[in-house]
Amino acid sequence: MQQSRRITDRRTQEISPFSHHRLLGRRRELRRNDVKDAVVDCLDLYPKRFMVVAVSLMLLCLMDAINTLHLLNRGASEINPVMDLLIQQSPQLFIMCKLLLTGLGMIMLMAYHNERISIGIRVRSILYGVLLCYAVLILYQWSLFHLLG
Repeated sequence: MQQSRRITDRRTQEISPFSHHRLLGRRRELRRNDVKDAVVDCLDLYPKRFMVVAVSLMLLCLMDAINTLHLLNRGASEINPVMDLLIQQSPQLFIMCKLLLTGLGMIMLMAYHNERISIGIRVRSILYGVLLCYAVLILYQWSLFHLLG
């Protein structure tokens, strides 16, 4: 009698966060009626609130870059040596690199939003934490505007 079962279980394979099914979504609803009432966040589509977080992060990043340039014109100095080098090269290059780095980091966090890091914190919590940090940074920069006149 032939063995009809596979040796490895296909469900244990890791799925890339950038696969066709992850990016476009495959399942649009839960499969079983008995779990439809349960709180389940394992569907392939990203929650709509992530679009709000993504747009907010990119807008706050742009505000940070513009505020940084205005503060530098008023006598402040850039602490980050890499960003300082980019600013000296070109303000446009600085803004583009800042947006690119933030966007790539945000994509990685969103791709792994259901995963947990070693101490048990979900990656999506880090995404919300970054959003909060950017908001606090913008408030800090506005307070510097008042100090530098």
